[in-house]
Amino acid sequence: MRFSLAAGSLCSLLILMTPFVHAQTQTQAQAQAPRSSAPLIQIGTPGHMYSDILGEDRPYWIHLPESYSDASDAAYPVIYLLDGESHLAGLASIQAYYNYFRFPEMIVVAISNADHRTRDLTPTEVASRNGAPVEASGGADAFRSFLSEELIPHIDATYATSAHRVLMGHSYGGLFTIQTLLEQPGLFTNYVALDPSLDWDDGRWLEQALPVLSSLPLAGYGLFVALSNEIVRFSDTLTFETVRADTTDFSLGMRSAIAFVDAQDGYHNGLSFSWKFYADDIHGSVPLIGMRDAIVELYDFWELKKPSLYNDPETPAGTILELIQAQSQAREEGMGYPLPMERDLLEMLSFFYADIGQPQKAKLVLLLAAEYYPEAVSVHEALVEVCTAVNDEPCAREHAEKADALSRAGQ
Repeated sequence: MRFSLAAGSLCSLLILMTPFVHAQTQTQAQAQAPRSSAPLIQIGTPGHMYSDILGEDRPYWIHLPESYSDASDAAYPVIYLLDGESHLAGLASIQAYYNYFRFPEMIVVAISNADHRTRDLTPTEVASRNGAPVEASGGADAFRSFLSEELIPHIDATYATSAHRVLMGHSYGGLFTIQTLLEQPGLFTNYVALDPSLDWDDGRWLEQALPVLSSLPLAGYGLFVALSNEIVRFSDTLTFETVRADTTDFSLGMRSAIAFVDAQDGYHNGLSFSWKFYADDIHGSVPLIGMRDAIVELYDFWELKKPSLYNDPETPAGTILELIQAQSQAREEGMGYPLPMERDLLEMLSFFYADIGQPQKAKLVLLLAAEYYPEAVSVHEALVEVCTAVNDEPCAREHAEKADALSRAGQ
């Protein structure tokens, strides 16, 4: 897509362009098209698979990125979301607002835990919890085997997935998430535990788990923990700081979670760990904001760094290229495989520099884009124009031939 950019803020354009286009398209559609009874937004496509390990059929939903196409050779990281029937709508909304400029597009596999939830997501068998009998528990190892041996291979064989995976769970799902980090860390790259129920088995599981976590080599893995404010449910005098010294059963959940995050300060296991306390959210409301903050925190490397330098006409071309290469390198290190800056963003940069009278800088940006995306016809076509503008006929001829060959191959 070619368009002309006036000199100004590229960063502002990147943020505002997509909402403007969507709003404009919506207005046109309202004026020209009849009303439809179809859903405004499609969130997730239902699926299911029979698990030999669990001995039952397991529903799930697949939510694909907007850019997903079977014809593309792109591979996408995958979020495995526990209690998918409860949390997929929230996560899909977060992706709609934050994809592209804050974290990469990801496939979401939202797994149903509506049946046998306690059995599947808890690490040990108990007879009762909080004074109430527990019918079935302690099946986390079997459920993890279902994920690793059945569901994940099926998803990888069906969709264009990368090796980068995220496990995300709330409450018992958060407990399962942290246990998976301890038991099988290589199964996922990043882990998100939303108000995890770390008081399971009256805190005995946590006591055994902390020494294991401290000794595991976890370099290259990330964990984000969200803690809600459950104090408001049982006390109007305790605070986040003073609840540590409380001894009532009511505060065991919070004390266990706080003990977990406090312990991380003394560990040297290489884990990229962060956490946040949400004073204005209780256990049931924390997942939405926790999911957003977790992804933004874990993928901090994704956001465009130093946009003012890109927007400053005085920034040397060499500096611009170094910024692009550094951004691409950070993404490769964070994702575990080559993932350069987005092609359309590189093209927009080149158009911006061409429009402000710096075609040589535009050419250098496009040449780098051609290294990253050698099969992109649009990059070679743009190079034809900019090479012609700087009177580099061999360059223009080379990329015209490449664009023509790629176009013919794609027919």
